[in-house]
Amino acid sequence: MNKDKKTGRKKSGSDGLSKADKLEHVHTETLKSGEPAPPAPTGEELKKAFESFEAASQKLSENYKNLEEEIKDLKENLNTVLESLPLGILITDENNLIKFINKSLTSLAGGYNLVNYLNSPIDEFLKFFFNGSALGDFIKTVFYPVEKLMKSGIQNEKFIPVFLYIKNIHVNNKKNSGRIFIIQNIEEIKKFKRLAELGEMSAKIAHEIRNPLGSIGLFASVLQKEIKNEEHAEIISNIMFAVKNMNTTINNVLEFSKTVNPALSKCGLSDIISKSIMYSSYAIKEKNVKVVEEADKNIILDIDENLIGQTFVNILINAAHAVQNIDGIIRIKSRAVSENAEEGNGYIRIDFEDNGPGFSDEIVKNIFNPFFSTKKSGGTGLGLSIALNNVLVHGGYISAENSKEFGGAKISVFLPFSP
Repeated sequence: MNKDKKTGRKKSGSDGLSKADKLEHVHTETLKSGEPAPPAPTGEELKKAFESFEAASQKLSENYKNLEEEIKDLKENLNTVLESLPLGILITDENNLIKFINKSLTSLAGGYNLVNYLNSPIDEFLKFFFNGSALGDFIKTVFYPVEKLMKSGIQNEKFIPVFLYIKNIHVNNKKNSGRIFIIQNIEEIKKFKRLAELGEMSAKIAHEIRNPLGSIGLFASVLQKEIKNEEHAEIISNIMFAVKNMNTTINNVLEFSKTVNPALSKCGLSDIISKSIMYSSYAIKEKNVKVVEEADKNIILDIDENLIGQTFVNILINAAHAVQNIDGIIRIKSRAVSENAEEGNGYIRIDFEDNGPGFSDEIVKNIFNPFFSTKKSGGTGLGLSIALNNVLVHGGYISAENSKEFGGAKISVFLPFSP
């Protein structure tokens, strides 16, 4: 270091002042300006500052906790949506590891345990189920389906045609944060298309048959009044009975084909059940079935009385036909099922139980499918399909199982309810 010629002090830095000189210079300038140095904070001020910091930290912690809970709820809601879709869904992360597989995809796989593929590379799944394929065989520049054959079934192995859609997931401006795979059974698509075409054709045929059928019924009723011969009268009676059955079938076909738009109003559940029992009394009396009603008389629902009444009639008639023994019983019972206890929202569950033969696994699987019938003759297989459709348009659903108490069948109708 160099010394200053006038003071003999050592120079420091570019301005020639030492650190001590600089501090002295600042203090001097402060005194010259007349501004006092800021006072040191008191203990009380420090205490208040600390309390404010602690309160802000606690608030931030609470907000973070609430945000975590919201994210958790969103994840649960998303999982519920993905699980309820009738499409196979598989999701991978940015490293192409499988992170989610829904129930529909497990069903498509036909018994294979897909849980084993979680956190495994997607190529392992594709190689096994798509005949040695890899991810590169499916990736396309646009979102459109690739048609492939997918392995299905452990005991009876087969390959089913499917559409496979792949879509990249983008998060935080990353090029690839993962992928979503959507797998759809082509046979199911064709099945629904055939059903739609069959519905349209059936409606047209039903309209063409209805008019002459009405004339046949009218002429038969006139003949029945005039004919005195008992043998001939019995023939006419059989004709009228056949016309009535055909008319019921036509009505079912037309009902199934039309678009349902419910006209909602406040209705008492017990009143609808009582009317439904009356409207289906011909089937109930024919089988000598006892109906036990245990519905809550205070329940009021916002529903279409005609549609829900028709639903109950269809279920009652099916139950009456299923009960074969002389001591047949059908019990109708209702109770509230809470979906969200905090909000008070949920469903009213109406159980129809009988002591008939019950359902086999095959029947439970197909019971709500259009044109599926267990009756040897005279059944269209549309009664429960119409019932299901009527309930779905109200935001409800129907389930089928065997009754543990009665040993027969149990059909449960769930209708939205807010007390």
